[in-house]
Amino acid sequence: MKVLIIEDEDALRKPIRLFLENKRFEVDEAEDGKIGLEMARISNYDCIILDLNLPEIDGVEVCKRLRDEKNTTPIIMATARSQIYNKLEGFETGADDYMTKPFNLEELVARIKAVIKRNSLNKSEALIFGQYTIHPESNLVISSNSREIMLSNKEMGILEYLLRNKGRIVSSEELLEHVWSTEVDTFTQTVKTHIKTLRKKVDTQKELILSVKGKGYIIR
Repeated sequence: MKVLIIEDEDALRKPIRLFLENKRFEVDEAEDGKIGLEMARISNYDCIILDLNLPEIDGVEVCKRLRDEKNTTPIIMATARSQIYNKLEGFETGADDYMTKPFNLEELVARIKAVIKRNSLNKSEALIFGQYTIHPESNLVISSNSREIMLSNKEMGILEYLLRNKGRIVSSEELLEHVWSTEVDTFTQTVKTHIKTLRKKVDTQKELILSVKGKGYIIR
């Protein structure tokens, strides 16, 4: 899953990024509202962590503009201000959740997963893939006969994203945006390569992860 952190304080933004990366998220960051807004417009994120008190454009305005543009990416607002009117203002502009600084990073991860799940097509807690149960937090796939299969971070990222969007064709470009960082070459064959290794582990008959010629991949 791919997260954008829009936070002007380095002392807060950097630790959040490192913690989320250790939890196997792909993370981009912006140090002001103007940069963050442009990044949110250009790339597809699974969640945005948005500070309210930002230079250039404040968080409430960033949220408002994104929602006015029909951008439905889940937004968690974060601020040191705890007054009720700040929370109401954030929710009224379309924020999905709200956290007051300082916050526990484990709780932040739980909130991120919750808003992503609420926004996904597949809202079930357990991710089921054929005969397998998927555990994204540990990169573990367990078969019906209790056989354990370890996936790489990218393999799990692809599988989880396809499962969260079950029934919808997902292009290679979309997978690159959600599973890889912004630095990846969009013309690379890395998605095709990782799909191939993923199938070798959990879909050798190519019956579950289906290729749609010229469009991408789908799990029905």
